[in-house]
Amino acid sequence: MCQMAVKNDLKASHGVFTPEVTFYDCLRCFSFGGNAVTAVIDGRIIKRRCRSVNLFWIRLGEGEDSGVSLHPGNFELVCDLALEFLPQKRLITSWRLSAVRKHWHRFSILFLTVGLLVSLTALRPHAVTNERLAQEKLARDYIQAMELVRENYVQEVDYEMLTTAAISGMLRVLDPHSNFYDRKAFEEMRMEQRSQYFGIGASIQSRHRGVYIMETFKDTPAARAGLRYGDQIIKVDGENAETWNSDKVRDHLRGELGTEVKVTVLREGAPQPLTVTLERAAVDLPSISSYYLVKPGVGYIALSRGFHSTTSDELSTSINNLKEQGMNQLVLDLRGNPGGFLDQAIRVADKFLQRGQVVVSVRNREGKAGDKDWTAESGSPETFPLVVLIDDGSASASEIVAGAIQDHDRALIIGEPSFGKGLVQTIYPLSGGTGLTLTTARYFTPSGRLIQRDYSSGSIYEYHFRRSANGDAKPEDKTKSQMRRTSLGRPVYGGGGIEPDVKIEPVTISNEQGAIWTTGLFMFVRKLMAGEIAEAPQFKRDAIEFDHQPQPGEFLVSDGILKAYRGFMSEFIAQNQDYGLTMKMVDDHLAWARSKIREEVLLAAYGADTQRRMTTEEDMQLQRALAEMNNSAQLAEKARRMSKTSKK
Repeated sequence: MCQMAVKNDLKASHGVFTPEVTFYDCLRCFSFGGNAVTAVIDGRIIKRRCRSVNLFWIRLGEGEDSGVSLHPGNFELVCDLALEFLPQKRLITSWRLSAVRKHWHRFSILFLTVGLLVSLTALRPHAVTNERLAQEKLARDYIQAMELVRENYVQEVDYEMLTTAAISGMLRVLDPHSNFYDRKAFEEMRMEQRSQYFGIGASIQSRHRGVYIMETFKDTPAARAGLRYGDQIIKVDGENAETWNSDKVRDHLRGELGTEVKVTVLREGAPQPLTVTLERAAVDLPSISSYYLVKPGVGYIALSRGFHSTTSDELSTSINNLKEQGMNQLVLDLRGNPGGFLDQAIRVADKFLQRGQVVVSVRNREGKAGDKDWTAESGSPETFPLVVLIDDGSASASEIVAGAIQDHDRALIIGEPSFGKGLVQTIYPLSGGTGLTLTTARYFTPSGRLIQRDYSSGSIYEYHFRRSANGDAKPEDKTKSQMRRTSLGRPVYGGGGIEPDVKIEPVTISNEQGAIWTTGLFMFVRKLMAGEIAEAPQFKRDAIEFDHQPQPGEFLVSDGILKAYRGFMSEFIAQNQDYGLTMKMVDDHLAWARSKIREEVLLAAYGADTQRRMTTEEDMQLQRALAEMNNSAQLAEKARRMSKTSKK
């Protein structure tokens, strides 16, 4: 228990309010222990019952009596105590306790920041005096700056917004992956890690001058209410949403489980806007978006949505179901997978590696305990031929899996160089429902590669999007010190992502194609699926057909449909000249438009998973993976034979 204010001799320096006392010193007057708070105010020892447990510690002094716990619920209690025993005219660095008490929920994140500033480098049992004094000065400076903003800024400020930015800025100085989350963002992150969220169950995107429903998911409120592809969201709970971006619409559609949200949409062909009331439900967000036989005997698993708490179990289920369908070879697709839980990455790799083979090595700060080499433990791995697909969106846990498989020569890696994230974050829940992820270690592949890309420029945009650091360097341009060798002696390199064994550039969309796709082409497909294109009345669909089994020749775009599309674009361009589109652009990309129209139609009719399944012939990386399956099998067999020989 913290005894900072209650000393045997009740020293005046600990626990007595004076007119000159600072807000920071105010905190020193309270002690939290068990379920009670003890305060010394004007020489009187006051006790009150705490409403919540202590969640965060601020180091304020030396020895066992140097801590105080600050939590919004407890702080409100502290304010009650102070107001009960102090004259109203007394100030604490010009912050009136009455105002703090009234708006404690607004200031809770500010108090958290003070705690972070004070304790960032002083969570040891015995703080060094000079260090403590420096931390106290830092906390005072921060509070003074916030007070100056409060008193003098040209308009009223949002303390939570400013303080969130302050914490985020502090963490950004460290690395691109240490982040602070406000209460709502932190809860969303934790929910997604549990492979679900609370909402209506629809995919939305910003397209031509608005936000539209692109897909609804099976057995969700959006699907049951009849929402469908092309519905433009114009109101949410009666509030005009026509100028909102997709992130803002999403934030308003998500909410507490069981609560209602009213959505108004404009539907192509409907004379009036449609309004539906939906009850938010738990929407599954599995790690594996789809799995199927891409050809007889060859399974395909899209592990594309992150490594969540259910990932390993999902993979086992998918593999078993595919085996029942006759699978004896597998393409594991990690493209676009942003990563997630380390333990899930280890369990996924464990399914393909031999017992005792290293999956990943985690190294903490020098001199700090906790270094560990994680090894495969199952003892009964899958031995079928395997190819792994990656791209520049494959990060973190995805790279752990791909790196382990590559280093042990278990399979060929095909696609593009991965993102290059070799930092391990620990999640820290904080008071008030907020939280942060802090980089606490680095990870290395079994061969000893650190694949973290350089982030010393400090530019988040550069790091995430331009990727001009050494992560884009060709293997021959990387230094000899970054080279390691696989089990069979093949050279592999660190210093920026996993380099694929077979590099295949993706099919890209030009700026002109992108502009056409998200505006006129989308609006044409919207009419097509509403049955308003005379050349293709059979394309009309009122809802997604879930669990559709693909058939040859579905939704082929005829010359007649393409002619109708061209006529539509002529009118669209005339009515939307600000887009800068021309008919020459349209004509230059007619062949591409035929394919893109079909993709959009398949999305509207059957959903994204079935759409990808029905367009695999256009996925050049997947096609190359199928072509390389035998070579991958030979590589793995050679590695297995070498492993058996080395054990004798």
